Amino acid sequence: MVILFECYGNFVSGNANYLALISKKSRGTIILTERLFSFKSLKDQILFQISVLDIENFIITKRFNLHTIELRTDKVNAYSFYPHKSGKSSLGSSRSLTEDLFRELTRAIFKKGYPVLYETKAGFWEGIPSEENWKATLEEGFLILTENGLSFKPFETNFAHNEKITRISEVHRELVNSVPYILINNTVNKTTSYLALKNNSRHIKEDELKTDKLFELIIQAKDYKETEQIQIIESKKQLIQKIKSILEVSNKLKLDIMRTALDMDQKEFYEKVFIWAKKFNFLIEGDEIVVDHDSIPRFMDSLDKGFRVPNIALVKVKCVNCGKNIEYLAKICPYCGREN
Repeated sequence: MVILFECYGNFVSGNANYLALISKKSRGTIILTERLFSFKSLKDQILFQISVLDIENFIITKRFNLHTIELRTDKVNAYSFYPHKSGKSSLGSSRSLTEDLFRELTRAIFKKGYPVLYETKAGFWEGIPSEENWKATLEEGFLILTENGLSFKPFETNFAHNEKITRISEVHRELVNSVPYILINNTVNKTTSYLALKNNSRHIKEDELKTDKLFELIIQAKDYKETEQIQIIESKKQLIQKIKSILEVSNKLKLDIMRTALDMDQKEFYEKVFIWAKKFNFLIEGDEIVVDHDSIPRFMDSLDKGFRVPNIALVKVKCVNCGKNIEYLAKICPYCGREN
């Protein structure tokens, strides 16, 4: 198993006091893999492990002047730990190592099996930052971008911000006090804003190059997902047409042929078949389905309207005339008024 992070550190369970947190008994080795957070004490060689799947939340806090991570697996069980560079002393913590461990925890928990396209220390605003106090209202944390979504985990608050790529409707590069940031609108008209920050800085210091790179990659991920959705829609249309062609020449259809044409797994297909049989007056005889021809138009219309097809309303394409993003099914562009 690949080790994401390994370092000397101190670890305690519960709301421990200062002496318990820095004691020799609490000193050991912190190891994080994609599946497990582990701590092994140096004195007693006791191994403690937490499944990454069981981690509900984690934050960075400063306890007794130590840069500490507090982690919870539920409302009752809490743990505190901090990494340090030496296994011989527990009196100091490393801010950079703590942020490195926080970053790896964010990756392990939020990437959800998808490759990470980009990651950075970042700032976040709910809505649009104000010119007067944009730094004061910014939340610092760590951001990862995968082909499936954007996740931001604040350092000091529990609530993480996640946005699926398919739910992003618009992405813009904006400026606040001449500092570039990324503004995202989603399909439910919620606005969030992000900018990349420099690593290992004690003060908020924006990183324009990283912000521009993140902006480009979000655009690319969005374009890729929209293209993928269009391909899925077209593929589903072809599969539905296969069913139509078969039913035009016969009132009987093998269940396996129908399942293959609809590209469904066996469990889901048989659940649907019995629903269809009741709704559209189909009969099931052995391994065949006997179709009521009078119900075929309603059945095919049901498939056409979105059965196992992504939400077409969320899919955007560029107008061939003006280049604006418009709905996939739009015949006339609402911006330039010309036909697509």
